[in-house]
Amino acid sequence: MEIIKVELSKLIIDENQPRKIFDEEQIKNLSLSIKKYGLLQPILVRQLEDKYKIIAGERRYRACKLANIKYVDVIIKENENITQIALIENIQRENLTPLEEANAILKLKNENNYTHEELSKILGKTRVYITNKLRILGIDDFTKKLLEHGDISEGHARALLAEKDISKRQKLAKKILSEGLSVRAVEKSVKKSDIISKDEDFDELIQMLEEKLGTKVSIQNNNQSGNIIIEYYSLDQLQDIVSNMIDNVI
Repeated sequence: MEIIKVELSKLIIDENQPRKIFDEEQIKNLSLSIKKYGLLQPILVRQLEDKYKIIAGERRYRACKLANIKYVDVIIKENENITQIALIENIQRENLTPLEEANAILKLKNENNYTHEELSKILGKTRVYITNKLRILGIDDFTKKLLEHGDISEGHARALLAEKDISKRQKLAKKILSEGLSVRAVEKSVKKSDIISKDEDFDELIQMLEEKLGTKVSIQNNNQSGNIIIEYYSLDQLQDIVSNMIDNVI
């Protein structure tokens, strides 16, 4: 692996790289560090005639530019799997936002048909880590923007995903901002909402059965199982209920 020194002006940014948002304060701090100690880690590039496209290290490039550094150390990569290398380098080394990292992992997965298990080995992450990262891409645009801007955490986003009703999810997301809800509080709120939703479904079912059978009906629910209780107050009424049920089934 050869490290060479090139003019900073010959480096060009890869428009397809995962990182889209850069913290200007962090870039400024990095530039001060580079001014004082120099560039400690070379920038990974690919040569394109007289230019060099950045594979990994755009933050360092921006910091060097801010520090008015004229020449920088680079490592030139020549490989047919250059896109894959770029994605892996960015995921492993760069401080990506949760969504940037998730999109980079998804791109790596789709372009190479990797399973979650294969991705975990390539990136040095657990399979659960990979799965959780990819899950957050399924969130709605409103909540996604909150995550992208750092208004909510990745933990909040995953907890909100459990709320399937988008309007309820967005309402809860706004509550995180206004009340500073913890991830645990969001999880509890989603579970409570789910229970209420199920109760409402059962209320509709009970009403329908009572109208059909002409008597009081109750449902005892225990997650995936339970009992339906049909009340009767005389043998004649029981006979009518049974006849009604048979007629409706047949």
